[in-house]
Amino acid sequence: MAIEMTEHRITARVPELTNPTNVIEVPLSIRVDPLTGHTSRIVSGTKLSPTERPDLTDLTADPPFCPFCAGTIERATGTFPAEVAPEGRIRRGNAVVVPNVLAYSEFSSVGLYDTTRHFLDLPDLTPARVGDLLGALVEYTGALHRIRPMWSSINANYLPPSGSSLIHPHAQSAHDDVGTTLQRLLVERSAAWRDGSSGEGSFWDELVAQEQGGPRWVGRIGRVSFLTPFAPIGFHEVWAVVDGSRDVDRLTDADCADLGKGMSRVFGTYRDLSLTSFNWALYGGGPAPSDRWSTLLRIVSRSNAEPMYRSDVTYFEKLHAEAMIDLAPEDLAGTLRPHFGG
Repeated sequence: MAIEMTEHRITARVPELTNPTNVIEVPLSIRVDPLTGHTSRIVSGTKLSPTERPDLTDLTADPPFCPFCAGTIERATGTFPAEVAPEGRIRRGNAVVVPNVLAYSEFSSVGLYDTTRHFLDLPDLTPARVGDLLGALVEYTGALHRIRPMWSSINANYLPPSGSSLIHPHAQSAHDDVGTTLQRLLVERSAAWRDGSSGEGSFWDELVAQEQGGPRWVGRIGRVSFLTPFAPIGFHEVWAVVDGSRDVDRLTDADCADLGKGMSRVFGTYRDLSLTSFNWALYGGGPAPSDRWSTLLRIVSRSNAEPMYRSDVTYFEKLHAEAMIDLAPEDLAGTLRPHFGG
């Protein structure tokens, strides 16, 4: 039985932008996420995406002090207990993971892609840098899970429009017994997919098999499948599904390297689209992950970093939990595919 992709096609009648006395018909698509029931609106007409990229020189200039740069990180950040990191901090290449000073969860960390550079633009987020960052954060997650199983996620903000308070590119991890609302929902719905009957494949296995080669398919690297979601929750959203990985700590070095390759290609595509800011999240399967869950990465772009920029979060997102998307997932996948050799 195929996964059902439900789409409601609606026609709206609105004043023409350049001639408001003339009423025109505009198509609107409302799509239903087949796992969660979340709905997204794919709009037509004027695009919200930028047509040119702002100058980031002033925003990203080296500051007098940055706690994440190589010259200051040793004295400006704390260290982990020996049972978590024998050396106090976790390092992979130029990536470093240190304790987070903000208590987002019971255990949390900050991971730096590279301490030797204060700012890394999108093309500088190379496969090696991203892969090393993921590898170091997975190592930290594994150490915590040896203490006890828990909910774990790895997440990133990049530049102020994404919610980042520091310019030096970094990621953050969160680990506790509660998890996050969306993480729990995804895992619970995955476990209940088609009543969780043993004769059916998991939602994620079926989704990858159904989408492969289709209009939303992007490419596969190792056991990581990249695609765009049918019903996005953010702009330019991309998914990566890691086949056979039930939790963040189950990711292998090869998985981290392959995720790094794909993520770097997504960031490069964002640069081609004149974008500057993004968020990403890597969701683990919880304290008792089942074989009906696959570790999931979601990446979304955010508004550009410029004075008086327009936030891409409206009341639809904040008050209705409903995204308004101005680029169809199939079109985004078509733009991304050449970067994956497809």
